[in-house]
Amino acid sequence: MSSASLLDALCSGSGARLALGTTVIIYLIAYNEAAAPGLLFGTLLATIYGAMAARCKSSLRSLQMPYVRATNKFDFGCLFLATWMDALAAMCACAALARTLSTCLDAMTGRNSPANEPWPDVLGVAVVILVTGMFMLGLEHSKAFSFIMTLGMFGLNAILSAVGWWRGDFVAWSENYFQPNGINSLFLTTALLTYAFPCVWPQPNRNGRLTSLLVLALVSISLLLTAICLSTVVHYKSREDYVAVPLFNILDETGFHKLVPASACLILLTSSAAFLEIFPELYGIVMRLATSEWRILSKQISYESSDSGNPVLAVFIAGSLCAMLAFACPLQHLSYTLAASHIWSVFLRAFYLLYTPYRPKFMQPSSSESSLSYSRLSTAPIAKSHSSSSSAATSSSSRLKRSLWNIALSKQSGLKRPKNKQRNKPEVEKEWLLLGEPTSPCPQREGRDVESTVLSDGEPPPSDFEYPDKFDKSDSDTSTDIDAIVDEYRQKIKVTTAGPLERSVRVPTVSSWRVTIFSIIVIGLGIALCVAGLVLRWAPAAFTGAIGVFIVAIMMGIIPQYTGSVINVSPVLCAMSLLLSVIFFSACAVHSWPGVLIWLLAGLVLVMRCDRYCCNCFEHTTILNAQLIPSVSSKTAHSTGGLGAASSSTSIRMPRPPRSVIGLPQRVSGIR
Repeated sequence: MSSASLLDALCSGSGARLALGTTVIIYLIAYNEAAAPGLLFGTLLATIYGAMAARCKSSLRSLQMPYVRATNKFDFGCLFLATWMDALAAMCACAALARTLSTCLDAMTGRNSPANEPWPDVLGVAVVILVTGMFMLGLEHSKAFSFIMTLGMFGLNAILSAVGWWRGDFVAWSENYFQPNGINSLFLTTALLTYAFPCVWPQPNRNGRLTSLLVLALVSISLLLTAICLSTVVHYKSREDYVAVPLFNILDETGFHKLVPASACLILLTSSAAFLEIFPELYGIVMRLATSEWRILSKQISYESSDSGNPVLAVFIAGSLCAMLAFACPLQHLSYTLAASHIWSVFLRAFYLLYTPYRPKFMQPSSSESSLSYSRLSTAPIAKSHSSSSSAATSSSSRLKRSLWNIALSKQSGLKRPKNKQRNKPEVEKEWLLLGEPTSPCPQREGRDVESTVLSDGEPPPSDFEYPDKFDKSDSDTSTDIDAIVDEYRQKIKVTTAGPLERSVRVPTVSSWRVTIFSIIVIGLGIALCVAGLVLRWAPAAFTGAIGVFIVAIMMGIIPQYTGSVINVSPVLCAMSLLLSVIFFSACAVHSWPGVLIWLLAGLVLVMRCDRYCCNCFEHTTILNAQLIPSVSSKTAHSTGGLGAASSSTSIRMPRPPRSVIGLPQRVSGIR
């Protein structure tokens, strides 16, 4: 693997997430939320969860959204809400970086500000407006942003390492690792760190897998080293105010207050570059929802400007949403909402991947599905009768033969039998091709061979034809491919049923789908039991629920599923992702549930809006077509009652002329 692939993976958004985690989030956790030693265990758990989340999202890369949107609205709703929550996470990340930039500018300029962040943050809004205007004027993503961000991260880690080397101790390791709330503090730490890991893997080839492992290891090692350094200089204690940039307080408490302007400059560079990488992801989601693939927003939003080359409307919408969050939401609420929205997106994708492979494509409970095989034609004598009974038997035999080709036939009463033409010469039997149609009516065969062929589920019926041990060879010494084809054709091969399909391939059925639904319900009950045990601090209930979810997920591997499709994720991985998502969300739901609930309701309104599913008020073609209604006149029917058939007429229903004053319409719809 070349270093270019690793650099491309970091520049595609993974580097910005790493910078946000190592520059902003991990300092907030160690100084405001939990003890620093718990960061190490939280980082390890977040690494596992991040790998599962990236696996779930990467498996949906090749999914055809127009097909999903046209076939199943529930699937489309799940995937849309997952993307919708990704947009909220990107907005919270940009707003958090903007407020961090505002605090750094206050520290650099020496402006008097309280220990925590100001509210409302006007300077943060100005930063968002500035970046939005730059992208509207044509600013594009560049690797120079990643280079600046990397330099800033190295500088901050060097300052933190120096402070830990000169003033650090290991007193925090002798105390409780999971302060202040025990195991709930560990889950809160893990939930806040989940966004720092990459959200999607590169292409699934050999180099892509190696690049994914390297990126995951790089993020995990960076977070672990930062957590170790913080555990030597930060000792947990309850604080009244939520500190926005804890690094400044750490430098003041350890006697390195002269490094505050330098550290503020480095945080400014790192946060600015990370903001410039995450913001294109946000307006990219807005533009994607406006394309014909999703058709959620108006398609004019995705149009690119001829002057700047960027989608101006999408950039403006993304910038406006980020500015509102940066103006009103404190950094604590932003960090909690960031984690909760990311966890919800993982939950929705894992839930979609859990039930999709087990749902049958055709909801028809057919227990006798059959495959195809080949056997020889029978050599029974052909009946040569031209009576009416012979023609009826010929038509029934023809229908039976056509049913072997799975040709859909309507009711027999509605079919019109063609009249058989009398021929002077007896018609010789013609050979039928494998996928052909006869050019003349097929002569009758004995019914016993056809019926036994259709009704057989196992071996083919016995034939009267005696198979010779040896076939007579031609006089020529050499045989060509044409001779072999002619010999095979003379064997009179036909298609017959050869037993149920379940012997070779196990596909989902209605019964297996019901078992899958029951298993998913049991998994939900196990997750609820585990979360209740964690909230009530009852370990047996938590372990019972987690073990039950794991066992049911393993048993779901026995249920028939589609394995040859693009989506092929283990049910154990999906079930564990669901369990961890619910656990982590319950830990960070204190400050995040109102925002997440409002955003989810807004997404549901977009999916189920009126003019798509229940109203056709703006479809003028439907109104015009409804005015032409064919009908049969009663008078005409009574007057022609003695004839063979009633004559039908077409009445045109015209709308009643209005009684009020007619005005000119503002818009004329029609063909121009």
